[in-house]
Amino acid sequence: MKAYSEHRQISHPRGLLFDMDGVLLLTSQSPAQSWQEVACSFAPALDLSAEALFEALQRSYQSYQRTIAHDPEQQRRDRLAPFETRLEVVEDALASLHRVHKEMAVEMVHAYERLRDTHRFLAPHALEVLQFCRQRSLALALVTNGNATYQRLKIAQHGLASWFDAVLIEEEVGVAKPDPRIFQQALERLHLRAPEAWMIGDDLTRDIAGAQQVGLLTIWYDASGGGLSKENPVHPDWIVHDLAELCSLLTS
Repeated sequence: MKAYSEHRQISHPRGLLFDMDGVLLLTSQSPAQSWQEVACSFAPALDLSAEALFEALQRSYQSYQRTIAHDPEQQRRDRLAPFETRLEVVEDALASLHRVHKEMAVEMVHAYERLRDTHRFLAPHALEVLQFCRQRSLALALVTNGNATYQRLKIAQHGLASWFDAVLIEEEVGVAKPDPRIFQQALERLHLRAPEAWMIGDDLTRDIAGAQQVGLLTIWYDASGGGLSKENPVHPDWIVHDLAELCSLLTS
């Protein structure tokens, strides 16, 4: 645990805003590993090698990422229509291999999403930290981008809803991080002012820079321990590598 902004004094909050994916929920399998497993499962039925199918999926995905890289509207669609965009990637990959098969493409996306669910788990100490916050009567908000159906399913699967006074999901509130309006809405629902709350997130642009626009004290969850790059312009107020460190911050 370390302070990054030496000039800013930390004060005990009345509430906390948490990101979900990458903070409270982690995954034990990367997207590439999930697609590789899908390729191994479906390649025989398509009369392909697993390697050829996986490489086609990777090429299609990389091409798709380049297409949306500088298009905010397409990035929004990517978050809000995940099944449709994944299906397009798979169909393009199959077409490149001369294996046009709509039903198989749909099955592949379903298989991929099941793998993502299977390999998702609560971050170490996540529930302990939430319980600690509740014991201290702190107001809590969950602030997450993405499709409401997908995000609500994750929340239900991991029993997160009961811990939070407010849940703000991009599709439901009509605005996404890093737009300051979503943080302001969270504060309003918690009946707090910005100086009374902290934001905990893993994405320096969406979570940290976005929250700083409304004056929240920010804590960057660096689970990998990679640290900040020298080129990064975003300066979180604090950095933690384990969620349990939040308990120490709240009692310091």
